[in-house]
Amino acid sequence: MRRLFLLVSLLMMVGVLGVSAQELRGVVYDEAGEPLPYATIKVKSIGEGKVLTGGVTRDDGSFALQIGNHQLPLLLEASLIGFAPKEVKCDSFSTYQIVLEESALVLEEVSVTANRITHRMVAGGISTSIEASPLAHLSDIYSVLRGVPLVEIEGTEVRVAGKGTPIIYINDRLMTDPNQLRNLKPYLIRDIEVLTNPGARYSSSTESVIKIYTKREQGTGLSGEAKLDLFNQIGSPIGYQPYLRLNYRLNNWDFFTSVMYQDEQTNHSFPSLRTHGKTDQSEWINQSTTKHKEGVQTQEYTIGINYEDDVQSAGFRYRIAAEKEDSWMFSDLTSHHLKPTPEVVERYFSKSQTLKPWNASHRPNLYYLRRFGDWRAQIDLDYFQTGMSQSTEKADEWKTEEYELSGVENRHGAKYQSAGARLDVAGPLWGGRLELGGEYSKVHNRFYNQLDASLNLSDLDSEQREQLLALYLEYQHKIASEWHLTAGVRMEHLENKYIDKGILDPDKSHTTTNLFPTLAVTGRLWGVRTELSFRSRIHRPSYIQLQPQYLYVSRYEYKVGDPNLKDAIDYSTALTFNKSWLTTILSHTYSRDCLTPETGLFTDPTTGVVRPYITLFKTVNAPPHHGLSAAMVASPTIKWWKPTFTLRLSKMIGYDLWNFEERITNRKATLALSVANQFTLPKEISMVFNVGYTPFGNEDNMEFTAPILTSYAEISKRWLKEQNLITTLSVSNLFNTTHSVRTATRYSVMESTEYVPPRIAFTISYRFNSSKDKYQGTGALESVIDRMKVGHD
Repeated sequence: MRRLFLLVSLLMMVGVLGVSAQELRGVVYDEAGEPLPYATIKVKSIGEGKVLTGGVTRDDGSFALQIGNHQLPLLLEASLIGFAPKEVKCDSFSTYQIVLEESALVLEEVSVTANRITHRMVAGGISTSIEASPLAHLSDIYSVLRGVPLVEIEGTEVRVAGKGTPIIYINDRLMTDPNQLRNLKPYLIRDIEVLTNPGARYSSSTESVIKIYTKREQGTGLSGEAKLDLFNQIGSPIGYQPYLRLNYRLNNWDFFTSVMYQDEQTNHSFPSLRTHGKTDQSEWINQSTTKHKEGVQTQEYTIGINYEDDVQSAGFRYRIAAEKEDSWMFSDLTSHHLKPTPEVVERYFSKSQTLKPWNASHRPNLYYLRRFGDWRAQIDLDYFQTGMSQSTEKADEWKTEEYELSGVENRHGAKYQSAGARLDVAGPLWGGRLELGGEYSKVHNRFYNQLDASLNLSDLDSEQREQLLALYLEYQHKIASEWHLTAGVRMEHLENKYIDKGILDPDKSHTTTNLFPTLAVTGRLWGVRTELSFRSRIHRPSYIQLQPQYLYVSRYEYKVGDPNLKDAIDYSTALTFNKSWLTTILSHTYSRDCLTPETGLFTDPTTGVVRPYITLFKTVNAPPHHGLSAAMVASPTIKWWKPTFTLRLSKMIGYDLWNFEERITNRKATLALSVANQFTLPKEISMVFNVGYTPFGNEDNMEFTAPILTSYAEISKRWLKEQNLITTLSVSNLFNTTHSVRTATRYSVMESTEYVPPRIAFTISYRFNSSKDKYQGTGALESVIDRMKVGHD
């Protein structure tokens, strides 16, 4: 009897397991046959329409929902913003194909068609659909990004409004070479995500992330792209940049190489730069007019090999780059010495030239990726090294235009070296998705600075050794029928050692350990996609900002770094609402030790006495303060016109300034308006016209004293039968405007007006075949290399 009872129990358990394992499977498509990811799927009972279970489609539009012990027939409902919902009756456990039809909206009596989805919420930000929209017909990726909400483009520099320079992922692969972005074909881009509150898997110094997803082109054999850019900034010679990329695919192997050379000269000027300084014993006003010219030559070579099959991928890439830079500065300065009396007025003419000969950097990188069912693991090894740069700065001054007064010569340089490793593991767990990993980097930098003996300042011979260990964990899970939770934490432990002339200086060294939590809740609230997110992040000073070296600008101007600068930390909370083509973002940020450029007094490092009449440019840690901001983005598609209207209002609270003895507490808010326009015309012609306007505002310790107007226009055309040839003509800063700002402290007030001439560019590119290397290495040193670049000029 006991054996019979046990057998019956086992049969019942098997029956229950068999029923619980029953699944309804299918794929959701649009009318063009393209799969629709992130569509909401509901299983409902017939008759009363009760929702029994639900989920969302995967990246390939597929879904699989367990129905437990519920019996067929049942109803499957698929819905997605921009499409009419659809129900399908399920009588069997076959694979169902559901096609959603586009829905039409009406905007002020203008028919607006939602081509797939204009926007949708993702954890930490919003996603814009590019495929089947006018953006897909533009000539290059930068034109596409100009039409994405919150993204700002200046030449080839990509920024996210209020969040600085983002890190960029292409098909979940970290972009380590700007040419990877430049090579993207707009008609192959599916979606672009802009994350303003990235999760724990990203470095704690990451303010924003752009993720670009493309459709894969198939192809074998030799493929490539040849491109030539010509550009000219008014007042400078014509610059050029030829580029060639080749890839050869043989079965599972890719062999790739690229070559790039750039020669460009730019110029800008400060028609007015006025500094008013005060101490107890002295007072002065320095007024100058300055012109800057810069010439940069860059060459870059890349070779690599990659292997990929169904379960693994591995590759090696080596990049060598070299740069040469020459810059000139011409200045006419008048110094009014108001105190001590009697008043003295001195005028100086100066010309300085900085020569930076060719200096090369090397960066080998290799990776290995392995898939274990639905799980994947990847390890990256990375190395970066430059030669010792040698900059020579010569400055000559004249009391009058005919009479030479004096000349100084300074030398300075830096050598950067770092190695790193990164491990990432991701896969499904307990009905959600888990990502975890860690990274390690080791840095050894050297700096030197030899100043002219007449300046009476000590030379610099220092080293900086740094180790960083980071671990992260992030988990995503569905918490209701239409709500998802993403939570994570990142730990970073950093040891920084400052070595002065071979001797460790403990007062300028530091060790820190920080935890950075992240949280995002995403779902629908009264039919509106809603997300509440929180993230903390760190901004570490660049390596050159941590060096106590004095850089000579002019007789009355110097720059200096500070090894005791603290890391800046932000805590950001954002609430995002999205309904079709309209998105609203409300955010609050608490900032501690914000890194801010400032002017101050020049205290002689040897005597401790203030040198009068001299302005010192430096970076300081600002007091703790709050920031409130609201942004509204509207991106309808009106036939062949796709405009994006953005309005952003922000205000700092608690960031007080001193205008000498006057304390400024209630600082003016910042208003920024922009309109991005994309036009798709017949004959494969597309046009772009973007305008940005900031009538007033404050940023950190700067006040905009005049409205700021930015502009960009572009026209492009595709040629030949397969549209492989593309020509583009663009102009930036069409309206020839200036930027005027003021900064104030207890001891000085600086007012400056900067003028940047318009820039004209012409591009012609030709692509042949369609295969492209599948290299998936992400590198492990991006945040380290970024700190080597910032503040080095």
